[in-house]
Order: sequence, then C-alpha cells, then structure tokens
Amino acid sequence: MLLWQSVGHLLALRAADKARADLATERATAAAAAAETSERYRTLEGTYRENLDTIAREAGQAQARAAADAARAAAGRLRGDLADYITAHRAAANARAAAGQCAPDSSALDLLAELQRRADERAGELARVADDVRERGRVCERAYEVGLPLMANAQSK
Repeated sequence: MLLWQSVGHLLALRAADKARADLATERATAAAAAAETSERYRTLEGTYRENLDTIAREAGQAQARAAADAARAAAGRLRGDLADYITAHRAAANARAAAGQCAPDSSALDLLAELQRRADERAGELARVADDVRERGRVCERAYEVGLPLMANAQSK
C-alpha cells in the first residue's frame, strides 16, 4: 500500500511538473503574442501619427492662400471703385458749388465710404473664419480617413 501511494505521489509530482512547464510555455507564448500585437499597434499608431502630421502640414497651404489672395484683390478693386466714385461726385459737387448752383454736401458720401469700409472689414473677418472652419473640417475628414485602417485592424483582432 505504501508502495502504491509512493508511485501515485511520484506520478502526481510528474503531472504537476508537466502542468507547470505547460503553463510556463503558454505564458511565454501569450507574452510573445502580446508583445507582437503591441508592436504591430505601435507601428500602426506611428504611421497614423505621421499621416496626421503630414495632413496638418498640408492643410490650408495652397487653397487658403489662393482664396485669400483673390479676396484681397477683389476688396482692393472695390475700395478703388468706391474711391473713384467718391472723388467724381465730390468734384461734381464742388463744380456745382463753384457755378453757384448749391453748396457742396459730402456727408452722404462720407457716410457711404465709412459704411463700405466697415462692411468690407467685417466681410473679410467672416471670410477668414469661414476659410479656417473649412480647412479644419477638411483636416478632420482626412484624419478620420487615415484612422480607418487602424480602427478596422483593431476590430478584426
């Protein structure tokens, strides 16, 4: 009976040692798989961040400059046209005053010029805000598109 128990005990010890070795092997395999997965995601995240940096650098450079230049040119032409109009009407009012027809009154022209200047400044401010918002939206869309593969890879694993 003692021999039987000793043999059973030895078999149990061998089984326990084998189970410990199997557990250690499984842990090592799981740790290696986790490290590999972590490295893969780290690489994907690095690629994603590089793409985001590229998007951020490119955002708003060419199109925003062209649109701003066109808007400034149009504003300059409008200011020039208004100045020409005011100059012509002041000259006509002064000519009528010199001919004795009436006294020159340029307050309406001055008011028109001031209103035009304020409207032009406000329109420029609103255009800058709209351009900024549009570019931020484009950057957001591109960042989302760049992140789609990362999200798809994360969901598939």
